[in-house]
Amino acid sequence: MRRNTMLWQAITATVLTGGLVVGYVGLTPASAAGSNLALGKPVTASSVEGAGFEPAKAVDGSTSTRWASLEGVDNQWIQIDLGSVTDVAQVVLKWEAAYAKSYRVEVSDDGSTWRQVYSTTTGNGATDDLAVSGSGRYLRVYGTQRATAYGYSLYEVEVYGDSPTSPDPTTPPDSTTNLLAGRPTSVSSVEGTGFEGGKAVDGSTSTRWASVEGVDPQWLRVDMGSTKTVGRVVLKWEAAYAKSYRVEVSDDGSTWRQVYSTTTGDGGTDDLAVSGSGRYLRVYGTQRATAYGYSLYEVEAYGTGSTTPPPSDTANLDDPAKKEIAMKLVSSFENSSLDWRAQFAYIEDIGDGRGYTAGIIGFCSGTGDMLDLVERYTQKKPSNPLAPYLPALREVNGTDSHAGLGTSFENAWRTAAQDSVFTKTQEEERDRVYFNPAVGQAKTDGLKALGQFAYYDAAVMHGEEGFRAIRSRAVSRVKPPSQGGNEVTFLHAFLDEREEEMRKEEAHSDTTRVSTAQRRFLNEGNLHLNIPLYWSVYGESFSITS
Repeated sequence: MRRNTMLWQAITATVLTGGLVVGYVGLTPASAAGSNLALGKPVTASSVEGAGFEPAKAVDGSTSTRWASLEGVDNQWIQIDLGSVTDVAQVVLKWEAAYAKSYRVEVSDDGSTWRQVYSTTTGNGATDDLAVSGSGRYLRVYGTQRATAYGYSLYEVEVYGDSPTSPDPTTPPDSTTNLLAGRPTSVSSVEGTGFEGGKAVDGSTSTRWASVEGVDPQWLRVDMGSTKTVGRVVLKWEAAYAKSYRVEVSDDGSTWRQVYSTTTGDGGTDDLAVSGSGRYLRVYGTQRATAYGYSLYEVEAYGTGSTTPPPSDTANLDDPAKKEIAMKLVSSFENSSLDWRAQFAYIEDIGDGRGYTAGIIGFCSGTGDMLDLVERYTQKKPSNPLAPYLPALREVNGTDSHAGLGTSFENAWRTAAQDSVFTKTQEEERDRVYFNPAVGQAKTDGLKALGQFAYYDAAVMHGEEGFRAIRSRAVSRVKPPSQGGNEVTFLHAFLDEREEEMRKEEAHSDTTRVSTAQRRFLNEGNLHLNIPLYWSVYGESFSITS
């Protein structure tokens, strides 16, 4: 029900494996597979500081020459033509002192439509050695925020093919066994007896590790016994969670390689897809979210892969893995992020006449679904942070008013989002009000997963009544498959009506979530919504490739 143009903040890489795959600092150029694919290739740039700083200097193999953009200007880029479509597994950026604080790495088949394979908002210069996954003829480094008053400057941009760190495909690592269960731990500190590090790997969510209170940074380290390839880390936070932290791996417990970091942690359960290997794994908290310390019920790690089986080619949208794809698509439309689980705490007024918009699906204070959500939450847990606001929610329902709500309500919402009861209730309401009715109707109309998603996304933005009206207009034009019509023709008619409806509201007048996403899948003939998926929305490019 909302369009929020927040850019990626909680992740440092694009989602590529049904979850979050993070580019990590681990490979060195010497260990890269094959030769530098960018060396001596044609290159263009958004600007040049002056003679001697041309973009070709960044692919000449010398660290005594460099490309430099105009000073004092953001949104600058350098683009390399690799000559043909190429699989890219590693990108090495060697920054001069004028480095990017925020940038992204993208690939393209045509130099026009870009797919993001890495992004960060916490760049720190020097050498960035990034493990990525993508393919294209062109590669672009796109700086969005300078770290200095100057421009952007790179000594070298290096590109390499298949990564040697990938596990042997004939012996895939176990993705269902917790590699940390019962393993030796060490910690930076302990709050007191009963809160030792071993409590975070004992398999119980009734025990926990807790650090001393009021002190940053703090860490917990687990010895996995031998080198393990890690594809997923699950952190189950107590109320004393980390706002900023990183996950690292190490071969010797001394030199660490980062596989994930965030500065926008919101507690609860963090289920992270990562990519790295080492004997030791460490969770390193750099900023507390509360006045207390850091506390984890459990830290779990799993081998490369997902515990959710991949969807079959013809699976419906309610298949667990395909539903995960649907959630990521909607999150890219609503929050410019594929990390839909990071949106439980989201709340703002986007000025669309619906009052507050909040949570994973955009529950609105002016349309009744936020009220329904809080009422159901309160039925389950009467003493919750949002219960005192029920009278005000009933009063503002049907309006865009904030009367009786305001900042204290926003804070209460964010506090409630740390409660697993509330997050579960959000998911239940999403399914009850939007997902299940839309998917059910699509199945009745004979539509496959793409059509089921088109119905669901329409319900998210326009509500059940609005979605039904759009469908009725489409049915009046073209028969759905269940009535003997052509599925592709019907879906084009439905998306036509959807875009027309969106243009009626200024807040929803940008129709790219249809025109350059769902319509693209349809034009590609991807009626089953199978991966890989590439799309763009509001000028940002996204992908789910495996």
